[in-house]
Amino acid sequence: MMNKNQKKCFILIPTFNDWVSLEILLKKIEDNIKDEQRVYEILIIDDASTIDHDLKISEIKKIKKIDIIRLKKNSGSQLAIAAGLNFINKEKENGDILILDSDGEDDPNKLLTLINYLKQDVTKVVVAERKKRKENVLLKFLNIIRLYFTFIFTGKMMNYGNFSCLTNKHLEQIYDKKELNLSYSGTIQKFLPIKKIPIEKQVRYSGKSKVSIIFLILYSIQILSIFSANFFIRTTMFLTFLIVFHYFSDLNLYIELAVILYLISNLLILKTFSSARNIDFLKLIEKIDKVK
Repeated sequence: MMNKNQKKCFILIPTFNDWVSLEILLKKIEDNIKDEQRVYEILIIDDASTIDHDLKISEIKKIKKIDIIRLKKNSGSQLAIAAGLNFINKEKENGDILILDSDGEDDPNKLLTLINYLKQDVTKVVVAERKKRKENVLLKFLNIIRLYFTFIFTGKMMNYGNFSCLTNKHLEQIYDKKELNLSYSGTIQKFLPIKKIPIEKQVRYSGKSKVSIIFLILYSIQILSIFSANFFIRTTMFLTFLIVFHYFSDLNLYIELAVILYLISNLLILKTFSSARNIDFLKLIEKIDKVK
């Protein structure tokens, strides 16, 4: 029987049609927490999956509770995470929150590493820094470009994703931020102190990665829009430098094109940020299925 004073840990897992990988993940989570004293509960955020699947959980003993939060429509992993965080905040139960993806790329063997670092310093959100990735060469190259492009124009080195651990106090500071529409990782970077722990990204358990070139471009725009003020200042400084350099040199730098790109990019970033309106993330939830 659970002691009322026992602290909980909510493990929040967004998923879309990734049920095979999710079953493997749940078993690995079970193996990693079997000797833990605290109570663990799983919140699966089903982003309106189009494939029906009954989770096989007969081997799951340590995890006390598993709920599937069904969203009304496919909204993307970031809004799925926002809905899950708002649900936890609504319940007002004391506990830490661990977020990881369902495909196995976020190593479940390292979840206690994040939790233990959070215990040592509860003032910072602990995130898995991607020191090494097990993706194809093209995706690795594109991720490097995205990472440094974002750094140049925001000043933020965001080499981490959803895999993270935070406290209820952290949650209280971000659960209603409109930035969660765009990016969970960008939101915590903007509003909360971060502690990065190097953790290698793994190969997904089943199926193909949903990451594509278009996805990386759109996600980069979303991150940049969260830091739109930084983007405006840095692009203005860069354009000013080009104009001054062009004036004092004999080189033709196509200043007109640079100005056009400057205006288009800032309008795009501003429009993207403006589209992230304050919404009630709980209204994304259609129903909650209790699996265990």
